[in-house]
Amino acid sequence: MSKQFEDKIGDVLVDSELAKKLVPNKFKFTSQQGRVRRQKLLVGARTLSETRAVNDISLADVCEEAGIPRASAYHFFPNVEAIFLALRFLNAIEMFEALDAIDAGDFNRWQAYLTALVEEGARIFGEDKVKAKLIYETNTPDFEGDGFGTQIDDQIIELFYNKLAERYVMPELDDIKDVLLVGYSIANGVFTLSYRLEGSITEHYTQEAITAAIAYLRCYLPEKLPAKN
Repeated sequence: MSKQFEDKIGDVLVDSELAKKLVPNKFKFTSQQGRVRRQKLLVGARTLSETRAVNDISLADVCEEAGIPRASAYHFFPNVEAIFLALRFLNAIEMFEALDAIDAGDFNRWQAYLTALVEEGARIFGEDKVKAKLIYETNTPDFEGDGFGTQIDDQIIELFYNKLAERYVMPELDDIKDVLLVGYSIANGVFTLSYRLEGSITEHYTQEAITAAIAYLRCYLPEKLPAKN
């Protein structure tokens, strides 16, 4: 278990701006002792996920791994799905931070910026197999009932659009964010295929994701977006 992951937990589930947008009131404030127990449950679930399929992990398994009585666990998470939702959210925090650190101004063309974003996503999934498992494994529990996955996608597109708009004069299309969402979904679909076929996001499929997303977006974006002064 990486120290970086444990440090990420802290109060991020309740204090971050992203938490307020994606899962308002989902992870409520608790006492210091409660935070420690919540952290242990999350670390326990993540540890089990390193060697087992997510769908095969029960709340009892997580409690045993974490050394937390099941009755106490219910104070923090109503079920095991909520624990994995929290893990996915923590993964989303890290992904947003990494993508936000990439400056569109460092690239002369939008294609190069998009390439950097896709490659950064592949790097993150490559360094931590659990992140890819929680998103792409076919038997992962369904977390989409409350629209969490859709909200993550929307936030990524908002980030992508804002970064481009800071650097370039964007075309005046009413549905430009929908266009970007389709491009993102294409790249994500190739990542899904890579995980299901290869068990990871490979370099080959990373390049395929870049090629496919750029090919689609070229139908709507000019080859060279004019830079802002």
